[in-house]
Amino acid sequence: MTTAPSERQFIVIGGGPAGLTAAYELTKLGFRSTVIEQQGVVGGLASTARYKGYYFDMGGHRFFTKVDEVKKMWQEILRDDFLRCPRLSRIYYAGTFFYYPLRPLNALMGLGLLEGLLIVLSYLKWQLFPYRQEDTFEQWVTNRFGKRLFLTFSRPTPRKSGASPARS
Repeated sequence: MTTAPSERQFIVIGGGPAGLTAAYELTKLGFRSTVIEQQGVVGGLASTARYKGYYFDMGGHRFFTKVDEVKKMWQEILRDDFLRCPRLSRIYYAGTFFYYPLRPLNALMGLGLLEGLLIVLSYLKWQLFPYRQEDTFEQWVTNRFGKRLFLTFSRPTPRKSGASPARS
């Protein structure tokens, strides 16, 4: 005996975009779902809070997809409430703001000519001798951008003058 879709129930943990999408798709298939969210509102890091007449995004995240089916689904659900606005993401490092994603000229000007040159040399080195296997985020970034750039922007605090990262 099989259970009819309407009799099966699912619990979805988390009311962010992924959890809400899962519940929505289950509902479209005829299943019942309950979304459990720790916060008082849904949306996760994609949510916006209002405080004293101002709006604040909870995370520095954008909703981005190249999948047309996903775009259509969110447009279907949100219609006119799907807001589109230009955003600026930046990295604050060693007292300077850098565009994110990084822009070569902005990074070069902010880091200085010598550090910029060392980053370019590191990039070239890792293009010639990449990690053969990518098991970590560090290896993935290093193979694409060089170890020195990874270490520059992935350390919790700026590197002290004169210190150089291992295997840059």
